[in-house]
Amino acid sequence: MEISKITAPSDWVYFAKGNANILFKYTGTNDYLRHKLLRLRLLKEDEQYISTCELYDFIELKCKHLFPQQIIDIQLVVLTTAFITQLDNKGHQLMLTERYGLLIPNILDGNYAKQALSRNCHLYYDSPADSSHISSVIFEIKPKWLYDNKSSNYCRTCSLNQLRGLPRHFCPLDLLYKKTIDEGLNDIFRPIPQQVLDNLQDTNRIPLKALFRNFLNNPENVFQKLKQYQRINNKNDLIKNLTSIHDVLQNLSLVMTLRDVGLFIKFEKYDRWNNIHNSHNNVNNLITIEGYGKFLVTCNIYDLDLKSKLKYKHWLDIEQKLQAIYNSSNKEWKYCKRVDKDDDFLET
Repeated sequence: MEISKITAPSDWVYFAKGNANILFKYTGTNDYLRHKLLRLRLLKEDEQYISTCELYDFIELKCKHLFPQQIIDIQLVVLTTAFITQLDNKGHQLMLTERYGLLIPNILDGNYAKQALSRNCHLYYDSPADSSHISSVIFEIKPKWLYDNKSSNYCRTCSLNQLRGLPRHFCPLDLLYKKTIDEGLNDIFRPIPQQVLDNLQDTNRIPLKALFRNFLNNPENVFQKLKQYQRINNKNDLIKNLTSIHDVLQNLSLVMTLRDVGLFIKFEKYDRWNNIHNSHNNVNNLITIEGYGKFLVTCNIYDLDLKSKLKYKHWLDIEQKLQAIYNSSNKEWKYCKRVDKDDDFLET
């Protein structure tokens, strides 16, 4: 589909950007495009550039079968140079030679209030005029590296956050084991203002922590799946063993992508009159919390970006800098979970 045939650049406004992509939000009257975002590539050096077609094929052929119900919907659209140059890009440079973009749903479409909890975790809740009528809450989380830590004081994610000088929020490994789920949730929820939690749970009857705990106790949850598919089975896929782009094999490219994905986890009150809530795809996503009723819990994975093999130098550099942190001691950071034979895993 050539997007310029059904919409004008003036229908799109700047929404957000990352390191490689920029998002535009649709504001026109076309019902098909309403609630959609257009994702375009930012300017990159040619040797590091991954085209949108390559990204699309990678997601469709390498990723979708791993998470058949959870990867965010994407549609390939044809661009023209004239369309790209007329977008209000807020001064960001776009890849003018790119002939394709991605059309994706806007999970945050609507009137959501945002609470930034940390670099890799944000909370959104719909914000109607009457604050006692909130019906949905969304966590946006980047779980990063998920694995069984057997030897280090700090996991790779917590080590990197220390290297960056960030304050501690939560350790993603705590979300993987029965014994540490509550600890992980307490850490995630700690920055949320108490009045927000009280308004959600007491006034709006959304038991957010109980819903999140129920989600994590499901052995098929997305964190467990990401851990499974991030697993390194070959020493050749260890970053410390990389010496050139030729060492970056197909499995490592997939693993590095899965180590950088984002998640939207949405908790919303069940509406029996809503056809989406009652659809075949969501029949297994309904959760009942005693005293509160039924809720629909859905998860969408985004940012499944194929990494350039040339990034191996950056990966190596970071790994070398982390060596001094893995087994260090920082009074501001409690040690990460170490796995032993007596640990209580979630059964799959």
